[in-house]
Amino acid sequence: MKLVSLHIYHFGGLKDCKISVEDKGLQILYGENEAGKTTLMDFIKCMLYGFPTKTQNQRRYEPKDGNRMGGKITIHHQVHGKWTIERITRSTVTGDLTLYDENGQQQDEAFLLQLLDGMEQSLYTGAFCFGLDGLQKLDKLSSEELGNFLLSTAISGDRDLLDIEQTFEKKQALLFKKAGKKPIINEKLEQLSSSAKSLQLLKEKNESYQALTNEKVGKEKDLEGIKQKLTEVQTELLSYKRLLELKPVLQKYKQLDVEIRSFDDEPTSFPENGLQQYEELRKEFSRLKSDLTYGDSRIGDAEAELGSIISNENIVRYETEIKRLFNYLPEYEHLFNQLQELKRHIQAIRKEEIELFDEIGETWSEEQLTKLSLSLSSLHHLEDLIRQNEQIQDKKGRLEDELEDSRMKLERLEAEEAKQKKNLLSEDEYAKYQNSNHKETRKTPFYTTLLPILSSILLLWSGWVSSHPPVMFAGVLLLIISLVLTVLYLKGNQSSEEVPKHVHQRLLEDEVNRKQWLELSLQLSNENNIYVQLAKRLDYLEVEEAFVWERAKRWASDHGYIGKLDLLFVSGYMKRVLQLKELFRQRNEAENKLEDLVLKQRNYEKKASSLSVELGEERQEDTKSWINSCYAELEKQLKNESRVVHIQQNKKELLERKDELQKKISYLGDQIQSLWNMAKVSNEADFYVKGKNKERFGKLKEERETLYNQFISLGFAKDEIIAMAEKVTVQLEMTLHHISVLEEKVKEKQKEYDEKVEAKGKLDWELGKLLEDGSYSENLHRYEMLKEEWNALVKKWASLRLAQHALSKVKEDYQKTKLPAVLETSSVYFSKITESEYQSITFTDKNELMVLNGEGIGFYPHELSRGTAEQVYLAIRLAVAYHAGPRDFPILMDDIAVNFDELRTKRTLQLIQETAFDRQVLFFTCHKHIASTVPSVPVIHWPHQSVIAEM
Repeated sequence: MKLVSLHIYHFGGLKDCKISVEDKGLQILYGENEAGKTTLMDFIKCMLYGFPTKTQNQRRYEPKDGNRMGGKITIHHQVHGKWTIERITRSTVTGDLTLYDENGQQQDEAFLLQLLDGMEQSLYTGAFCFGLDGLQKLDKLSSEELGNFLLSTAISGDRDLLDIEQTFEKKQALLFKKAGKKPIINEKLEQLSSSAKSLQLLKEKNESYQALTNEKVGKEKDLEGIKQKLTEVQTELLSYKRLLELKPVLQKYKQLDVEIRSFDDEPTSFPENGLQQYEELRKEFSRLKSDLTYGDSRIGDAEAELGSIISNENIVRYETEIKRLFNYLPEYEHLFNQLQELKRHIQAIRKEEIELFDEIGETWSEEQLTKLSLSLSSLHHLEDLIRQNEQIQDKKGRLEDELEDSRMKLERLEAEEAKQKKNLLSEDEYAKYQNSNHKETRKTPFYTTLLPILSSILLLWSGWVSSHPPVMFAGVLLLIISLVLTVLYLKGNQSSEEVPKHVHQRLLEDEVNRKQWLELSLQLSNENNIYVQLAKRLDYLEVEEAFVWERAKRWASDHGYIGKLDLLFVSGYMKRVLQLKELFRQRNEAENKLEDLVLKQRNYEKKASSLSVELGEERQEDTKSWINSCYAELEKQLKNESRVVHIQQNKKELLERKDELQKKISYLGDQIQSLWNMAKVSNEADFYVKGKNKERFGKLKEERETLYNQFISLGFAKDEIIAMAEKVTVQLEMTLHHISVLEEKVKEKQKEYDEKVEAKGKLDWELGKLLEDGSYSENLHRYEMLKEEWNALVKKWASLRLAQHALSKVKEDYQKTKLPAVLETSSVYFSKITESEYQSITFTDKNELMVLNGEGIGFYPHELSRGTAEQVYLAIRLAVAYHAGPRDFPILMDDIAVNFDELRTKRTLQLIQETAFDRQVLFFTCHKHIASTVPSVPVIHWPHQSVIAEM
């Protein structure tokens, strides 16, 4: 299997990242710290084996922006071809897998194992994907642990085997140690021993315990008999006391029964609920009589109100016209307000026109403004002309200022140059001074005559000191010549003319003045040139200004402008003209609208006048007030008509109601007479007397029935109720005597019961003393439980011991069968990395890992430097990958050479390049010099053309 490309949707801090890799060979993936190299390695693992769950001790790389974790990876299999593995966290924590080929055909997760050639995740993370985490483990291990770690790496490709062994040892130590006390099995053994001793002591006490138990059983039987008799007496006493508690109720029941029997016969001739019916009929009869009286008064009021209403049929006849005018009245008012507003608006426009005329300084007629044609392009053209003119005037002003400054400077320089020229020597004076100065400069200085004399003296002193006659002779000869030359020099100076002292000073002053004059002449020439240039530029600007004015004339002619031409270039002038034109247009519109509004107002007033003629009324007020008064009168007349109709309708209803009430009153009188007939009475007083007797009899029966039901609910039968009533009324004295007898019996039985309870308590105390350490059965049960727990723990310890033994057997078998090949390959790799400084990696007789150098000297892992130990680690990992998994499965390394020197780094990369001849090897690093170590290896810069999400 080989990687083809990767596409990260969202994973940790990475999003929308894409990368393609070569189909074989070593490839270096370079990226700075926090660029996401480790994230990319974990992304490949998650795509192949799924995202870790939240319970696993692994990072999940969930995006901080809330997006779903996911991506896809395309691989190529030598048998199945090209396939794409896509995982996105949707319904499952490990990610929903989608597996499809180039044609879109999909397969399930079982097919993924075939594409991975059976590669399990533990082997992949152990031998095919390793890096800094392994290096960090090496740094934290002791010497013994380091050797075991490298051994575990050689066997399984990772430290998992070593971790499993250590886990087995820890769990066994927690269960049992030979000399330990805290392990669980050791504690259970002590508990079993203690429980066995307690069980033996309790066995001896068991005989006396049995005799006391038998005696206790007899006492309990006696107590049960006494308690039963006591309960019977207490129950009978309680029933009699309860009878006394019910005494008032029973007496009431007896009284009610006597009163009911005092009635000879139940008054059956009186109608059921007769009094209630009679009262209701009386109330209804009184109410109807009141309603009848009230109805008569309302009929009289209605007739009086009809007579007081006065109607005006003339105004009602023109209801439509009045309402139409009234509905139009708000619009009429609005017209009036609009007229006033328009007049004010027209006046404001005229005022604004006058202000604009004053502002622009000339008067335009409406006809002239109408002829003025200004389009958007013409205004832009005019703005260009104004801008050009402003630029020209600005430049012209600046040039004129500069020209004036140059003229003044030129005049100043001319005056200074003339003044400085006067300070110069004339031609004759300058020649004379030059000649005198030339003679003076030809004189030989006096000190030149002293040099030969000093030299001769030096030669004489040297010859005398060194006793060398020729040197002394040469010194004497040089001294004579020097003296002769000195005499001749002195005579020549005396014969020369004396030169005045001020000549030299005057020449120096003239030279300074002449230099200043030349500088002033040069400045004068330059300033004159500047003045000429400024004048030329000013002439050009005047020509350009004339051209702009010519264009302005054409513009005015083309667009009907008749004003002053210079005003065109005034800023804001044309804007004011346009405002004036707009004001003329607004005023015309307002005046036209004013005419329309006046016409509408006159039409409305004309209709109002016509209506007043029809009504025969003379308007003595304004139109608005007259229309309002007409409408108010119309409303009044319409209300009067509606009121008449309403009153007539009410009168009719009241008359119908009067007939109905009279019929009901007659019917109620018949009903009352019927009740008297049923009660066999002829007047109201007799009816009430007979009704009261009927109610009294019913209440007594109802009250007795209520008491009877209460007794029944308490569980008493009818015969018991009668008997109890007799006992608390007729037989009350006999009942009280029987209660006193029962109380004496309860006291005797209670005393006997208490004595038996005390005797039983003594037996319980003696038995408790025997059971202070628990009963024999309880201790026996506890002993058996401890024994079962101990057996379970021993079985668990034995299973761990067997598992550790089986793992040791697997290690021994691996060391005999597969480990030699791994060690042989890793030895070759390690030798290449160290340039044969170390020859092999092997195991001692004590099963300890050892490295042999070229001289055959052995070194344990903890005796090596960190870099060398990591190189042993790398060699073993590469050997395990070579022997354990598919030969073409890609290998991922993360900065494995971080602690290697330059030479061994180069050897390591060359070794990796050799092993990557027929497989992919991705080397992740953050060091740029790694790529230069093997220049033939392709380098992938990460991230490249990708986006890193905000963390």
